[in-house]
Amino acid sequence: MPITITTWNVQNFSKGSKAFEEKLDFLANTLEALGSDVVALQEILDPEALQAIADRLSFHAFAASPDGRGNRVAFLTREPPVEPPQDIIEWQLPPGEVVRRFSRDGEAAIEPNLPRPAQQITVSHGDKKITLLNVHMKSKLLTFGRSRFSTSDETLRVQTAYFGLKRRAAESTTLREISTQLLADKQNIILLGDFNDGPQAATTEALYGPPGSQPRGPDDSTRAFGAFQRKDKGDTQRLFNITNLVPAEIRWTREHKGKKEMLDYILVSEGLMPRDRDGLRQVPKMSILNEDVPNLVSSNPNVGGIVPDHAPVTATFV
Repeated sequence: MPITITTWNVQNFSKGSKAFEEKLDFLANTLEALGSDVVALQEILDPEALQAIADRLSFHAFAASPDGRGNRVAFLTREPPVEPPQDIIEWQLPPGEVVRRFSRDGEAAIEPNLPRPAQQITVSHGDKKITLLNVHMKSKLLTFGRSRFSTSDETLRVQTAYFGLKRRAAESTTLREISTQLLADKQNIILLGDFNDGPQAATTEALYGPPGSQPRGPDDSTRAFGAFQRKDKGDTQRLFNITNLVPAEIRWTREHKGKKEMLDYILVSEGLMPRDRDGLRQVPKMSILNEDVPNLVSSNPNVGGIVPDHAPVTATFV
């Protein structure tokens, strides 16, 4: 029995929005058409909005703890999970390392925990269990004080950029450490969500595990002697970026000022791609539904309409 997994940043989804009903229709209809069984959502601003989608789909809803402005990740599942969902809050960093931000009074303050918790959930798929980790990592958008997205103070700008980059690196390190622990326990895992950086960014590549063997395009699914299909000692610790199985010309999830960007990913452990009789990994069917994604041109990222500014990424596993 196949299982279909989707990740989607739904851009500030709130029941208080003027376009709430229209956006609810769009989200629910899209997920129903995709046939999604498990959905990882980002940018849910209130639990009531999440529950509204769940009710429309007759799904179960699980919201993580919010960040400072009420933004949170969440899961929707067709069937109830086999283990209670849990928030990922605590950093897992090298000894002595901390994450800092500028407080409203301009002082550098320590972030004691992940500002926007990730979420972990375990579902069943036939005789397997799948543990999913839903993350929305720090964006490259810089904020200076309360709701300001620009500054004439270049020292403040570069220092804020440094803190933002270090936070995204810390989030990546934490998620990779958790993934490593799960893989050591021989669990099947999927790490997915909005990573807010490109596939070759250091913070993205750190999540892959041992270098090499990543798929580069859809042809790798049948290229028997390619690096992706060859068995490798690092496979048991590797997370494969199966988003790369989507053809390159449609491999993007957000358009910003006319530039197409790949920011949303599904990474999976090798146990979810069992080999067939010919020894080839059985890869999932992939899609990125980006035909309707609007061009994000506003300087205020909180402005949004019915269609989110990110595309849903979907994988169907055998």
